[in-house]
Amino acid sequence: MKGDMVWPAGAPAAAMVGVMLDAEFIWLEMNQEEFSVPKHRSMGEYGPLRGVDKVLDSLDKYRVRATFFIPGIAAKVYPEVVLRIAEAGHEIALHGYAHEKFSRLSAAEQKEMLELGISALKTLTGERPKGFRLPEGEAREDTLQALVDSGFLYDSSFFDHDLPYIIEGSRMVEIPVRWETVDFPYLAWGGSYPKGASRVAIYDDVLNNWLREMEACRNGGYCYSITVTPQLIGSPGRRFMLDKVLEKLQQKRFWLATGSEIASHTAKWAAG
Repeated sequence: MKGDMVWPAGAPAAAMVGVMLDAEFIWLEMNQEEFSVPKHRSMGEYGPLRGVDKVLDSLDKYRVRATFFIPGIAAKVYPEVVLRIAEAGHEIALHGYAHEKFSRLSAAEQKEMLELGISALKTLTGERPKGFRLPEGEAREDTLQALVDSGFLYDSSFFDHDLPYIIEGSRMVEIPVRWETVDFPYLAWGGSYPKGASRVAIYDDVLNNWLREMEACRNGGYCYSITVTPQLIGSPGRRFMLDKVLEKLQQKRFWLATGSEIASHTAKWAAG
């Protein structure tokens, strides 16, 4: 069944390439006591120190503008990296302040973290972030309202649809995601993470999942969301996976857009 959205330029489907610059902050939030040591921090540090440039090279090669979800603290710890991303023409969206779990924060604390993150990115880049993605995917019942109150154009954190939509009672757009098309569950490994898993997934199997999801989204006229993490996809042996996804998206004539572009199109479509 075809989706309800008509995409620009007669494209059969839309696609958003998301990049999460989690750096070491995802590990520190996951387990501060165990992972706040040099060896574990170095896994995350590979992202901004090495991996992000490989991701930027691939995006430039295929002329794709991505949406980078960045914790506000990264603007202070890695300012030159964040500026390099912005200067390459990619969208900078917020990914919490220090990759905190919003499900553990009160309404007031959520507002504080959002304000800190917005301020950090705006101060560095000169642009207020229009989009948001939850760190760790965690939320409270009042989190969406906190995002609306903070003036975001869109959120991209939830899994309840194949198409972007207007969140009820607001003007904010939700751009849904899928775990199947996020690299972290397949490729991250460190210490006690992931629980119950002893090895990294086979790269070709992961890529096959991503391409199958892509084909299904094209057939349905949906919005394909692929999310990669520089500390993972930026390693020399994995970069081919991102290149193949970008190549196929171009070949299959997806409307490749940033989160803000997809959100704006959704708002106009909803308004009739």
